Amino acid sequence: MSSKRKEDLDDKHLSQLLGLFPNGDPEYFRSCLGHYSQDPVERIADKVITELGGHYPQLPKFKRGDNRLNACLRILALDLFPDCDISFLRDRVLQYSYAHVEQVADYILSIRIYPERLEYGKMDIAESIRSDTYKTQAQLQLIHDFPQIWKSSIRAVLAENNWDYLKCYDQLKSFGSHGFWNTLKNFFLHWSSTPSHRDKLKVSDYSLLDQLDQLRQRGIKIQVENDKKLAHGINFDEYTECHQLITCDCCYGDQSFEQLIFCSEGQHAFCFDCITHFVTEGLFGQGSLRGQPRIHCISSTDSCLGCLPTRSLREVMTKDLWNTYEHSLLENSYKEEQQVQCCACPYFELDESIRPLESINGNGMLRTVARWIMWDIERDIQIAYSRVVIARRGNTFQCKNQDCKTLTCLTCHRPIRGAHICWEKESDGLRLFVEKAMADAVKRTCPNCSLSFQKLDGCNKITCPCGYKMCYICRKDIGKESYAHFCDHFRSIPGSKCTQCNRCDLYKTDSDDEAVSKAAERAKAQYLLAHPEVVHPDVSIGPAGSLERFVQMKQNAVLWLLERGVERLV
Repeated sequence: MSSKRKEDLDDKHLSQLLGLFPNGDPEYFRSCLGHYSQDPVERIADKVITELGGHYPQLPKFKRGDNRLNACLRILALDLFPDCDISFLRDRVLQYSYAHVEQVADYILSIRIYPERLEYGKMDIAESIRSDTYKTQAQLQLIHDFPQIWKSSIRAVLAENNWDYLKCYDQLKSFGSHGFWNTLKNFFLHWSSTPSHRDKLKVSDYSLLDQLDQLRQRGIKIQVENDKKLAHGINFDEYTECHQLITCDCCYGDQSFEQLIFCSEGQHAFCFDCITHFVTEGLFGQGSLRGQPRIHCISSTDSCLGCLPTRSLREVMTKDLWNTYEHSLLENSYKEEQQVQCCACPYFELDESIRPLESINGNGMLRTVARWIMWDIERDIQIAYSRVVIARRGNTFQCKNQDCKTLTCLTCHRPIRGAHICWEKESDGLRLFVEKAMADAVKRTCPNCSLSFQKLDGCNKITCPCGYKMCYICRKDIGKESYAHFCDHFRSIPGSKCTQCNRCDLYKTDSDDEAVSKAAERAKAQYLLAHPEVVHPDVSIGPAGSLERFVQMKQNAVLWLLERGVERLV
């Protein structure tokens, strides 16, 4: 069979397979066709249905100007392995010609250990896979933008930055021209008759066109800011020459009319810096402006009833500061219990399916009964209410903020990364501190060389490698008295206390269980006092005693009853 006829037959078989398995990966089925010479369509279909359970590699969805490789990379980097290094994933994707997601996932699961990235679940567009067209046009565009830089240097910078045009542009721009004579020399050395250095390049790659537009918008924004600064400077000089400057009623500095904000009464004027400092302190410092729909006049001389105009405030405040102020207004409009908050950004959603906790705490009879029996009912109701909320909302919350997209655990309010365990850091910190205290309670330390040790067996005369001799029981230096330090009287009952002296026993040592238990309790109390945020009902260290288990069973029974009641009320 000729190669042309075989290709036509393979295309026909491929078309049949794609009809049987919609949105299938053509390259995967083409590779399958190479393994069968007779009845390939029937045998491949039978294998997919019987052995693979109907699962087969499919083409991922991708946007205009993108490609399937980037779509596969996004699935791997954002959905399957959000903690894996993207450059590692990118290199693995490029090694396969079909079923990229499946083959890369199989490889990573087989090696188990892979390089991790710093920003969990995030992927910069500069880390995507670039097409050959993009690489060629990006290189020509950079050569056109920086004719004074060696072409080999441009290629090296492109290779270092994953061929991303914007990153390379910023890095090459920081190189500078290195002086007039270097620029002139490079011009003659690099000069070429190709039209790419003189005429405007024709760019067809969609991604590169988008980045060129971003670069133009960036330049326009910088130019607007520079023009604004220049205009304000000229305006200020004209006000100064005409002696028309207006005094700020806060810092008493002189400013032009355009650099001031007037209160709604029109009696007081304030400069932009004073307004910004006042709002910043009100939001992040004392917090007096959080949730306040009106910002009153800040004049310190008169009792002005005016307020600062919202439109003027928005023009003066930075974008982040204004967003924080708006978010405080939004937070103040709803009860905290109804907000489902992202742990990494201010984004939250409103859950109106659950009534606020105030409707339960308002029961006067319940409070009276709890007061009589000395029951901290508010704490237990809060725990029961939290359990009901988690049961209804679920344990996770996906942030819809495009710049965040963090997956939040609603139990411990921490970002979920891999196999998530609630309160893991808190319990680990407390556990390690308590374990260290328990170990310190039973170990001995040589005062001569600071070597720490613990006796497993043998007598209580301890000789340190440095030569220092001490008693294991009382820690006394027994270098001179040696074994005379220990009791040598006969005892009718071995192990009983000597009735003739108070010297230490040569072999007997007291049990360390009591010392270890006291050290653990003392360390736990010290750690919780220094870290009040760790105090949580779900954080526990070590096995509980009989009394603690009984109290815990009683507490669980009370909480179960409260949960049933709270569930009906909310």
